[in-house]
Amino acid sequence: MSAYRLNRVERSWDDFVLCTDDVCLERGAIHAVTGSNGCGKTSLLHVLSLLDRPSAGQVYFDGDAVDYDDGSAWLHQRRRIAYLMQQPYLFNMNVYDNIAYGLHLRHVPSAEIRQRVREVMERLALEPFARRNAHTLSGGETQRVALARTLVLDAEVMLLDEFTAGVDRQYVETVETYVLELNAARGTTIVFTTHSSSQAARLSDHPITIVDGEVRMSNPSQVPSELCSRDP
Repeated sequence: MSAYRLNRVERSWDDFVLCTDDVCLERGAIHAVTGSNGCGKTSLLHVLSLLDRPSAGQVYFDGDAVDYDDGSAWLHQRRRIAYLMQQPYLFNMNVYDNIAYGLHLRHVPSAEIRQRVREVMERLALEPFARRNAHTLSGGETQRVALARTLVLDAEVMLLDEFTAGVDRQYVETVETYVLELNAARGTTIVFTTHSSSQAARLSDHPITIVDGEVRMSNPSQVPSELCSRDP
């Protein structure tokens, strides 16, 4: 079964239109989205996050049609997705509390919050900053904290918009390795955008290219034809 199916989806913003034919994203895979500036990479992640309602077509999530008018069902689907935006905002609190924030909203038990936050801070080399106010961090440190806040949610799907942009060079491999390990260990579906063709090739066998708003599976042979046929 696919994590997503976008059936003739269109989403319009002013003079820009993002469109798909019939695109399926495999559950448990890492999908790299590439394309030139302004082609629609971030727009695609907005649609996949279920935050933006398409102007036309139908989005399926885990085989179920997304009903944007059914608030309860929509919220349940949304909570299965974690989204790191391209320009993340950190709250005016310390690093530890920023990372734990989403877990508190989900009413995760306190002991589990401590365990999960400490683990992600250790993996992303953030332990020395735990009590630092997030607004005092450098750009690269801010990006790692924002990524930690996303990954700690342990969502079924993670959408990562330029997730290593601004990260200090010595930590890029650390970040990429952790993302790969989450996918391998937990079967997390990951969709990330990147300007780097080498990063796309390094992390993903499921490339997606966007050209002038048109979403294309770069190598359709990577997605079995039966994958889409299982959806409604």
